[in-house]
Formats: sequence, structure tokens, C-alpha cells
Amino acid sequence: MKLNEDFLIHDTGNGEILIATGEASKSFHGIVKLNETGSKIVHLLEKEVSMEEIEEAFFEEYPKEDKELIKTSIEKFLNTLKEVHAI
Repeated sequence: MKLNEDFLIHDTGNGEILIATGEASKSFHGIVKLNETGSKIVHLLEKEVSMEEIEEAFFEEYPKEDKELIKTSIEKFLNTLKEVHAI
């Protein structure tokens, strides 16, 4: 999966947001405010990446955290991105 090229990541100075442009802006009229986790996922999605590769990046960064909780959090955020057609 990969980030839709019609979505831009913008650093507001107080964090990052995801903004729809082009064709995507015709169906999505909002922004997605990114926390640290969301920002990391979106940056990973700038290139073609699998769910397993995203999970592995988080497992490496947070080796002591519950893997099932990490997986659930990633899936939930990816579902949000799918709903707005960002991926």
C-alpha cells in the first residue's frame, strides 16, 4: 500500500497534518491531524510498503510494547486513511 499522491503531509510547526489536494479534495474536505504514530505511518507510506513492514518498524522502535496493541493501533489508523481514500 502507498499514500495517495493527492494527499500531502504538512508540518504546521505544532505537528503534522494530512491534506487532500487534486482529485482527492473533491471527496474529502478535511484534514487528518497526525500524532507521532500517525506521522510515522504516513511517512512509511510515502513509498510502497506492506502491513508487515509497518508493523516491523514499530516492533523495532518499541520492542517492549505489546505487539497485539501495536497491530490494532496500526490497523485502526490505516482504516481511517482508507475511509478518506488516502491509501
